[in-house]
Amino acid sequence: MMIDTLKKYINTFLDSPSKLIWFYIILNMIPSIFLIFTEPINIYGKIILITFPLGLYIILFSLMRNTGLIQLILFPLLIIHAFQLVVFYLFGEDVIAVDMFLNVVTTNPSEAGELLNSLWPSIIFVCILYIPTTVIAIYQMKYKTYLENTLRKKLVVMGGILIIASYILSLLSKDNNTDRYTFHENVYPVNVFYNLNFAINKWHKSRLYPVTSKDFTFEARKDTIAKQREIYTLVIGETSRAENWSLYGYERETTPLLKQKEGLVFFNDAITQSNTTHKSVSIMMSAASAENYNIIYEQKSIIEAFKEVGFTTIFLSNQGANNTFTQYFAEDADYYRNIRSPKDDGKIIDNYDDALLPLLDHCIDSISGNLFIILHTYGSHFNYEERYPKGFSKFKPDNVKEITRKEKEKLVNAYDNTILYTDDFLSRITDILNNSGSCSSMLFASDHGEDILDDDRMRFLHASPNPTFYQLRIPMLVWFSSNYQMNFQQKYEAAKANKLKPVSTNAIFHTLLDIASVKTNYLQSDLSLVNPSFKIAKRMYLGDHDNPVFFYNANLKEEDKIMIEKRKIYH
Repeated sequence: MMIDTLKKYINTFLDSPSKLIWFYIILNMIPSIFLIFTEPINIYGKIILITFPLGLYIILFSLMRNTGLIQLILFPLLIIHAFQLVVFYLFGEDVIAVDMFLNVVTTNPSEAGELLNSLWPSIIFVCILYIPTTVIAIYQMKYKTYLENTLRKKLVVMGGILIIASYILSLLSKDNNTDRYTFHENVYPVNVFYNLNFAINKWHKSRLYPVTSKDFTFEARKDTIAKQREIYTLVIGETSRAENWSLYGYERETTPLLKQKEGLVFFNDAITQSNTTHKSVSIMMSAASAENYNIIYEQKSIIEAFKEVGFTTIFLSNQGANNTFTQYFAEDADYYRNIRSPKDDGKIIDNYDDALLPLLDHCIDSISGNLFIILHTYGSHFNYEERYPKGFSKFKPDNVKEITRKEKEKLVNAYDNTILYTDDFLSRITDILNNSGSCSSMLFASDHGEDILDDDRMRFLHASPNPTFYQLRIPMLVWFSSNYQMNFQQKYEAAKANKLKPVSTNAIFHTLLDIASVKTNYLQSDLSLVNPSFKIAKRMYLGDHDNPVFFYNANLKEEDKIMIEKRKIYH
């Protein structure tokens, strides 16, 4: 009896074009309904989040009598909706960002696989929503369940009224972070398609980089030379947040070796200018910053500046090739080696970061003259347990099975073990440099931090549309050999004098040049951490549309601002 009743209801539903059109509209409206509760806009803006897409879908589905065919034509929109719902699951807010579209084409396969493994509940959810919708649309098209023309006309009028009302309400709407309101930035799905177009244009410009930067020169010179051979090293960390470093006050001893290093200066209040790797690393390696990011398309990286003054440049990477500026910059080095490249069978070679150390040692021993070396690590990237050898499994249990609140202790334990391993890795680099007898230094900074279910928001990972305190605050430090301290004592003393000042990743390019006494008109001494001229400035964050935003206004939530006050982060 129940089965017969259900069949009758389904048949009645499938044979009713008026019910089907509202079914399609409601299914398409689901992301917009979620956004009402997450977007930082006033009440008028929230109303538009419903009225505008509702009016739009009503008009679209009224354009033809066969609404099933329209839904099939709009299948790409279902894919956008599915992506959007996955974003909600992962970050709990905002729309698909420009950087998320770019991550689809720049994330290496192994990293993508690790992420997808943690997203399976949301993937199942969107499949349950949108696969049956597509099947129903095919059924309707096949059996020609058509909408009446009189109803279509009424619906078009209704949709038009809703869209006109939306435009009127937009005059009263306001984004709480920017004090403005635009359809291309604030209204779904318009903003997603705007972001997609922005990402496509940005990808195109980045692909032209070898051409647009071809004739660039720093006109660099070096008029101060040390008594010994000079070796300067930049170590780019991955997903390492300062909150879990004992150097920064963490209660667990996660950096025991660095704590004992002579000549180490760590900057207590350091933040990243981007929570995405492809932006953050490009800022570290170039004169680009949140304030002037578009120069990235025309200027070369710091590698070129060192080459111009006679250094042999070396780039050693434990990150897969990803068609970003990082890769373009790396390929400009005299010697480039990626140890995470695919094997002949297409599988990615999964190495611990210390596999870079024999290569570092070999380069120092086999290449004469001054060296500039960049090491790009895999650091603390999820899956954490796979980032360190078993010998570094100090904090237990660390066998994470799923990303849930009950597994938080294991997540934190595994993450802390990655920091412990990073401490050993960096300590061994300083030993290699010290044993070379050179005038040397090592600058380390993480590209961004990480969320690890830290508060009631249950945020996890990084690269969210809006950053958090945990993604922003990073470790940044410089180690100076005894020979360097003797040759350039003033620079060493300036670094110590600047260690408590607020800094961000846009200082790295200028600091490295200054450490090596490389002169160029592109060097800003007020951004160099080894210069007495370093100035405290308003710290900016690189927005999704490559616009500078004061980091405190980058849609940080109350939980983030509480931590900023607690950790005495300057703002």
